[in-house]
Amino acid sequence: MTTYDVTFNTVDGKSLIKRNVESDHENARVWEDAVERFDADHLYIKMNDKTMVSLLRRAVVRIDMTELPSDVEKKVNHRDEFRNAMYTLSQIGL
Repeated sequence: MTTYDVTFNTVDGKSLIKRNVESDHENARVWEDAVERFDADHLYIKMNDKTMVSLLRRAVVRIDMTELPSDVEKKVNHRDEFRNAMYTLSQIGL
């Protein structure tokens, strides 16, 4: 199972992002797992497990699906780093 962020872009330039959607679908159908239900005219999306949002399908101009890295990939790509190291070292006289 793969995890995605699904962005619904509307004709008025706004967007609605459903985060951490788990899906076994191919990329073109991941959006179906992001919605609670859909019909010919509407997409019904539950946001933050509390609010049900209804989008007119004709107002949605694009749906972007961004695959998120798995927990294993996050651990493999984890890099420790120094931030503001030069500033800190110059402050203590090194």
